[in-house]
Formats: sequence, structure tokens, C-alpha cells
Amino acid sequence: MPDTSRHSLAIIGAGPVGLEAAAHALELGFDVHVFERGEVGAHALAWGHVRMFTPWKMNVGPAAARLLAQHGWGAPKPDELPTGAQLVERVLAPLTATPELKPRVHTHAQVVHASRHGARKSEPPPRTPRAEHPFRLLVRDSGGRESFLHAHALIDASGTYGQPNWAGTGGIPARGETYLAPQLSYHPDDVLGLRRERYAGKTTLVIGGGASAVTTVVALEQLAREVAGTRVTWATRRPAPGFAGEVDDDSLPARAVLYAEGRRLQAGGSPHIQWIGDAECEGIEYNSATHRYRVQFATPSGPRVEEADQVIVNCGYGPDSSLYRQLRVHECYESLAPMKLAAALLDAGTSDCVKVPAFGVDTLTSPEPDFFVLGAKSYGRISSFLLQTGYRQVADVLARLAETAGLTTPQGA
Repeated sequence: MPDTSRHSLAIIGAGPVGLEAAAHALELGFDVHVFERGEVGAHALAWGHVRMFTPWKMNVGPAAARLLAQHGWGAPKPDELPTGAQLVERVLAPLTATPELKPRVHTHAQVVHASRHGARKSEPPPRTPRAEHPFRLLVRDSGGRESFLHAHALIDASGTYGQPNWAGTGGIPARGETYLAPQLSYHPDDVLGLRRERYAGKTTLVIGGGASAVTTVVALEQLAREVAGTRVTWATRRPAPGFAGEVDDDSLPARAVLYAEGRRLQAGGSPHIQWIGDAECEGIEYNSATHRYRVQFATPSGPRVEEADQVIVNCGYGPDSSLYRQLRVHECYESLAPMKLAAALLDAGTSDCVKVPAFGVDTLTSPEPDFFVLGAKSYGRISSFLLQTGYRQVADVLARLAETAGLTTPQGA
């Protein structure tokens, strides 16, 4: 059995929730290490040009703020809405640069699989309780070299943004999509900045009906007003105007404004936008001679083909549970979130992320001792997650892990 201390903790993902967990774990006395397959805050940087719906005061974790304050950090104005890039620049990058965290955050270190050392998922351990078998992580560096690392407790805060959903009917790829995926866009592109030349003066097909798709279409409509010849075809599965995750009396004004603009565009409010509702994507082809795409849709009136210079698939994101397939995690078949939390979210009676309560540690537990899925990944495909909810998860879970490890919670932490 590997020699691991009771207070060793591994965290997967160096995003806002993973780093908040690391900062809080240090306060509690854990020997904590964070493993990130890319750069710090990689997901936030991927949508770095997009302004968040929530203000700074809801996006900075309390433990992160305490650690940063020790090094002279100045907090942003609490009511301003940051972009993803600003979140990384103002909080996550300085946080990982602190002397306390710098040697403990390992970038370009992908946790490929997690298991228990000497205890298979389907078998009871022969002599010792399962919780006494340390977690065994297969970690791969940027050069492809692999190593095993061990820890007594494990938190998966790797998020969902790195796993975009497919465009095809039923959630599987459309014909030709897996082959063409490397040249398509699956996130809200910076069409007014870094990616402007890719879309200016061209026809773009956007597939999707959630916040990411609306963000993309609104930006493309602005580009169309600036550059002649820019046009957008917008296809959604929803037959009537409206969006996934939309709520009445939205508690986040910025999101309400975005959706209102999206509804205006769906209602024909711009000559540059053509909206197609009740459309299921069946296939995507690329003509290398014309450098254009032909996308086939099934609609109530029959098959429909749309041609475009570029295709953006914004159909949402989902968790990748293959990482912990050898651990005992009970998942909801619908949302893919851990079962207890998934059930609590369904029973909450609201999908307004501000009004959804932050559930306690007992709801976050799984059949696997000392293993927790936190952050956006804990909500699976449910879109009502907020960073401040993730920070509350961190505090509750680490208090439980500290009690289990025999660590004393410091006053005020």
C-alpha cells in the first residue's frame, strides 16, 4: 500500500472552484495538490471575451480572497461584471502565483483515470475498508509521459466546458460531424475580436438554443452591422422562440437582457439573421472545392439543407465521467450529475440559479468515500450552476474531509 498521509488531497481542475478548494485546503492543513490538463483557468480563457452574468462579488471565493489579501491584492469593484479573461487575470493567475499555491498547482498534468489502489470498483477490499485504500491517479504530462500519484481524498472540479455536446439528433454526432469536428467551432467564438476575419463578410450557421448560442448570434449580428455581407442562419430544436435555461423574472439582469435580444432576433428583428425553429441536425458535409458546408436538417415540413462558410455548434456541455469510471459514483441517467445532488436539484422547484439553494455536504456525497464532484461538473447537464454555489460546496466538503482527517478547522475559515 502506498504511504499516503491522512491529510493528503488531490484536486482535478485549476479553475475557480478547484483553486478555491486548494486555497481553503491549505488553511485547514491539507497537503493539497492540483492537477490541470491545460493552463490555469483554461475554460474561462476559452470564453474570455464574454462578460459574465454575475458580478465580481459572486465570483471570487472567500478562501481565495483571504490568500490573495495576504499578498497585497486589491479586490475588484464588487458590482462590476467581469469577463472570463478578467477572472483569470485578476484572480486565478495571481492566486496560483502565491508562494503557498505555486508549487502545488501542476499545469499540463492530465488526470487520465482515478481508482483506489488495490481495490477494484466491483469487489470489496479483502482485508481493509475501502476508505483505507488511497486514490490512485494516472497522470499524463504534455510529453505523454505517465506516472501514478496517490492521495487519501480526491475532488473532481474539472468542469464541463471541455466536453461540448454534439449537434446531431438525439445528442449523438450528425453524419460527418466527428470527421469535421476539428474544423468546426464548439464554443462562443470571439467574432468581434480575435476571430473577426473568420466570420466577417461570410455566412455562418449557428446550431443551438442556449446561452452560448444566443451570445454567439448576438455578436454575429453586431458584426453584420459593421461588415457588409455578413449573414447568420440560426437553427434550434425548440420550435417556438425561447431558450434552454430561460426563467421568468430572471434574478440576473444581464442574462435577461441577453435573452431579450435573442428573442428579438428570432422574431425577425434583424435583416442579417434567419432563424429556423424545430430543426434537428442530421448531417454535415464540407465541399473542399467551394470551401463551404452543407448541413442537413429534419424539420416538420421535410428535409432542409443550409449552406454556410462557417459552422458554430453551441449545443451545451456535459460532464466526462470516464475519469472516475472505476470509482463508485451513482449518477443520474438524465443529467449525469451525482444522484443525490441531481435529485435535490429536480426537487428544488426552480431553475433560477440564484434561487437554487446550496445543498450541504450530505447531498454531495457519493458511495465512494472521500471522493467529491464539485463545481459545474456536479450539476451535470443542469445549467443552473453559479460559482458562488461551488464555493459553498468547497467549504462544506472540506469541513467534512478535515473532520475525517483529524484536522482542526481554524477560526474564521
